[in-house]
Amino acid sequence: MEQNQGLPEEQDQPPFEEAIRQLEQVVKDLESGDKTLDEALALYEEGKKLSAMCDRYLQQAELKLKQWDDEAAEAVDAYAEDTPF
Repeated sequence: MEQNQGLPEEQDQPPFEEAIRQLEQVVKDLESGDKTLDEALALYEEGKKLSAMCDRYLQQAELKLKQWDDEAAEAVDAYAEDTPF
């Protein structure tokens, strides 16, 4: 199975599910409260990057769904025009 189907320009990025898992771990690590300030800042920065990556995946998925909906609507319209009622 091809990794990174949603972000072909970023082949080194993890798939969406892995990015979410990593983001959840970052949140748990930050919530634990046992990190130094530098560690917490590094985790926060990593979390921001992961969050942005997940947002891009979701935006691209939403775009695909909209395109599919538009294509389906066009097919229905074309069918309706060809069907005498």
